Amino acid sequence: MYEYTRAVYYYETDKMGVVHHSNYLRWLEEARITYFDDNNLAYNETESYGVLCPITEANIKFKYPARFGDNFTVKLKMLKYTGVRFNVEYIVVNQDGNVLLEGESRHAFINENFKPVSLAHAIPERHELMKELV
Repeated sequence: MYEYTRAVYYYETDKMGVVHHSNYLRWLEEARITYFDDNNLAYNETESYGVLCPITEANIKFKYPARFGDNFTVKLKMLKYTGVRFNVEYIVVNQDGNVLLEGESRHAFINENFKPVSLAHAIPERHELMKELV
C-alpha cells in the first residue's frame, strides 16, 4: 500500500479549525498524482500522448474530522486495471491512527474527444507499468 503524508493547511479548515469536506477529495488526488509520479506514470507525460485520465466516480465515507495542526496519511492501493479503466482505494488516517475517511475513485483513459482509449494500444509501455501496480 502506497502512503502519502502531509500536514493539514489552515486554509483547508473552517472557523472551527475543522477541515472542510471538499478538501478530502483534493487530498486523494494529491496522493494519487504522487503515487503515479513515483511509479514513472506522471499524468503530464500521459497527457503528452493525447491521453487524458478523468475521474468518473468517487465514493467517500467520512469517519472522523481532520483539524488544523493534524498530519494525515493517505494510504492508497490500485484495486483494478482493465487497460481503459482503473479503480483506486483510499484510507486516510491522522497522526493518532484515527481513520478520517475510506473511499474509492474510478477513472478512465480517454482522448481529447472524450472517447475511451485503450492504454495498451495508445501507450504500451505505460500499460505494462499500470499492470504492475495492481
